[in-house]
Amino acid sequence: MRQYETMVLLSPDLEEEAVEERIAKFEKHITDNEGEILNVERLGKKRLAYEINDQRHGIYFVVTYKSEDAIIKDIERQLRLDDDSWRFITVRMDEALLRKLEKNVKAAASRLGARSDGEERGRDEGRGRDAGGERHQRD
Repeated sequence: MRQYETMVLLSPDLEEEAVEERIAKFEKHITDNEGEILNVERLGKKRLAYEINDQRHGIYFVVTYKSEDAIIKDIERQLRLDDDSWRFITVRMDEALLRKLEKNVKAAASRLGARSDGEERGRDEGRGRDAGGERHQRD
């Protein structure tokens, strides 16, 4: 299975329940075909760069998932048939890119961990405390 990310632009006239229903339908289609949902990001209503169907706003959501290639065509066909689904784009995440992103996340996490440890020590020393947090008298 490969990892994909699909961004969908929906009509701004949809109620919150209708948007959630479309997201649930999207997720169900993937999981019913032995795919795996990794993340669902609801971006909400945003201003468009240009008008679509005489509207200046649209509702966005992004789904990151793992699935087989054949499922993508069926998902996109369903999005084309939905009148409230105005635009969509599906991107296959490259394996090398995913490894690099994972490596960068781990490096950033280790830098944050090291930085917060250093800041804790610096704060304690500035307050007249030793590394164990005990107060001590300055001469």
